[in-house]
Amino acid sequence: MKLLTSIIAILGIIITIAFTIFPIGNLTVFPAIITIVCGIVLYKIYQNENSNLLFPKIIIGLAILGALVSSGRALLITDKIAEDINFEQRQEKSNQESVQDLEGLE
Repeated sequence: MKLLTSIIAILGIIITIAFTIFPIGNLTVFPAIITIVCGIVLYKIYQNENSNLLFPKIIIGLAILGALVSSGRALLITDKIAEDINFEQRQEKSNQESVQDLEGLE
C-alpha cells in the first residue's frame, strides 16, 4: 500500500509539474488533487509507522504549489486577440487596387 501510494503520488507530482509548465489551463488541478489525497494517505501511513514525515510533506507541498500556480495562471493571465488594424488597411487597399486593375482591363 505504501509503495503503490508513493508511486501514484510521484507520478501525480510529475504530471502536475508538466501541466503547470505547459499552458494547459485548469487541467493541472486534477492531478494535484489526486496527489494531495495520496500525500495525505502517505502521511497517515508514515505517522502510524512512526517514520520520517518529510516525504509526505514534500509531496503535499509540491501538489499544493502546483495547484496554486496553475490556478493563479488561469485567473491572472488572459489570452486576448488584438485586432490588427494595419492588416485591415492593407487588405482594403489591396482590394481597391484589384478593382482598379480589373476596371483597367475592360
